[in-house]
Amino acid sequence: MIPIWLVASCETRLNIFYVKAGDPEELKISAFERCGRHYRVLGYEDDTARIECLKKTN
Repeated sequence: MIPIWLVASCETRLNIFYVKAGDPEELKISAFERCGRHYRVLGYEDDTARIECLKKTN
């Protein structure tokens, strides 16, 4: 039972990553390339943003 839970939890994990972007347009382009239209900005500091893909990507 536990191995099934572990496999399922790994498959449904959303991607969270950092993007180096000097302006909002660069941020949008980088996030779109990695997540498509479904992303959320979790935080933004100076020239780095933390992005979360809201849907599973291939």
